Amino acid sequence: MGSSGAGKTTFLNTLTSRSSSRLLVTGVRCANGVPVNLNSLSSKMAYVQQEDLFIGTLTVKEHLIFQALVRMDSHIPYKQRIERVEEVMAELRLNGCENTLIGVRGRLKGISGGEMKRLSFASEVLTNPPLMFCDEPTSGLDSTMALNVVQILKRLAHTGKTIICTIHQPSSEVFALFDKLLLMAEGRVAFLGSTEEASNFFTSLDAPCPHNYNPADYYIQLLSISPGKEESCKQAVNMICDRFDRSELGNKLALQVVAMAKTDF
Repeated sequence: MGSSGAGKTTFLNTLTSRSSSRLLVTGVRCANGVPVNLNSLSSKMAYVQQEDLFIGTLTVKEHLIFQALVRMDSHIPYKQRIERVEEVMAELRLNGCENTLIGVRGRLKGISGGEMKRLSFASEVLTNPPLMFCDEPTSGLDSTMALNVVQILKRLAHTGKTIICTIHQPSSEVFALFDKLLLMAEGRVAFLGSTEEASNFFTSLDAPCPHNYNPADYYIQLLSISPGKEESCKQAVNMICDRFDRSELGNKLALQVVAMAKTDF
């Protein structure tokens, strides 16, 4: 989580090896504490991009059948693919619009924004990947639709999947659904840990989140660069990032990273 330009999407693209070849990337990519290469990771992950790309003249079910035929392993029988499509539609609550055209924005009326976002997830979970990356899954949705989408992601996480999302400024209800929080500012890590640990960390900086205030809004404001106050804001951001680096939680994470970096491939 972070304000616009904090580096969220760049970081997500780096984790999934989708970053520009002109970008210098250093570090070790690990899964469950074990270094992994792109080939071993790509077969186990799915990436849901911020912009949805569909053939608008297909229905929801036709799209998923097409995806099942193209993306699922060749040895899987046709009947089993259709059963998987039905299972995914039920899991992501798409049964009610399965025969509705996806639509083309501004040209052909189709499914709603929330249904389209759920269809993006459905396309990716057909192959049952254990790891999912989602870039701004609530972008363009109202608060109710955004909550519905994140609740579905939470339900998928409860089935054993690991789901990593970038998110700009969630409502307090959406924020409460996340298990861990990575705050980014100016391309740096301002915090990494649970939401409860985040509250304790900012309290230790004498900057506690006010009562009856959305923590997400508060953290974004605290770490944003305001026009006309660039210099003071950047100093504040660097101070927070430096304090996290030196904190007990930051030191513990640093030691874990060092230990993982020494692990043989």
